[in-house]
Amino acid sequence: MLTGNLEYLISSLPNLTFSNSEATQHEVKGLFQKYASNEAADQDLVAILQDDASKYLSVSELKRFQSINLKSIYQKQFQDSSIEVVAQFSKFMYGLKSELKMFRENRKSEEPLGKINYEFIDDLPNNPLQAEEYLLNLQWQKLDALSISHYADLSALILYKLKLQVLQRLWQFDAKLGFTVFQNSLKVA
Repeated sequence: MLTGNLEYLISSLPNLTFSNSEATQHEVKGLFQKYASNEAADQDLVAILQDDASKYLSVSELKRFQSINLKSIYQKQFQDSSIEVVAQFSKFMYGLKSELKMFRENRKSEEPLGKINYEFIDDLPNNPLQAEEYLLNLQWQKLDALSISHYADLSALILYKLKLQVLQRLWQFDAKLGFTVFQNSLKVA
């Protein structure tokens, strides 16, 4: 367990909840901006977290912390991580991505394989935006489960970073903008 200033850092971070409300976004972004200096006000929230964490982590811990990213967490190197929560979440994400691939291939196939029992995506909505939100919620729930008994250690900080990345992805969704992009893609075809 890491103690001292990292414990203070973790306890001073804004509480994260799986919410796409403007109030939640404003609160979290506002608190993170307080961590950043005025010249870094436009900096990404994860970059602010990593910058602040760099003050409290050893060089090797910081390197590991910075390498963990929601976009690549499913890769084999993370599945074999010595940090248990990273290995568990990586295996979860690999399984989720594998199921999605199988689900999409089955749906596109001229002769579907029939009803397949999926571990993660049985209730995947047909609406693409709702499906993305559903998948992010699954990731959030797994991260929440892994957070149990990790409060002020490197694992807690890693889980927090991954949750922050899930939220940032969720906050990017805009139904109106997405529909406009969809309509424009139909015009091109």
